[in-house]
Amino acid sequence: GGGRGGRGGGFRGRGRGGGFDAGPPASVMEVGSFVHGCEGELVFKSTLSTDKVPRFNVPVYKENKAQIGQIDEILGPIHKVHFTVKPGQGIQPESFEEGNKIFINPESIRNLTDFTNPPKGRGRGGGRGGGRGG
Repeated sequence: GGGRGGRGGGFRGRGRGGGFDAGPPASVMEVGSFVHGCEGELVFKSTLSTDKVPRFNVPVYKENKAQIGQIDEILGPIHKVHFTVKPGQGIQPESFEEGNKIFINPESIRNLTDFTNPPKGRGRGGGRGGGRGG
């Protein structure tokens, strides 16, 4: 048996199916375009402005608000963000074509600075190894 194992990446949070039964949002905005399928998941290139990223474990939709799945991992450098979507039941990666658009609840978008500029004063053990020599 055994699970899939840790396939690299520090952001890999897992939700408990949150959002799957909440129904579609009142409005959606474009978040990405399909690149390819990989290991049963869907890989998308972000179409958001470079200072925005989608949140983890939030539902994603077609333009008609039909749910496709939820965001699983955020990948790539900060100026070329990609993300994977874990498809919902009955959603086949083979049914997507390159360039297909995907949509998200606008409230599920975060500022990139939330990741690149973490709050100060968290006691991250800074300063170790300094002050030697002289």
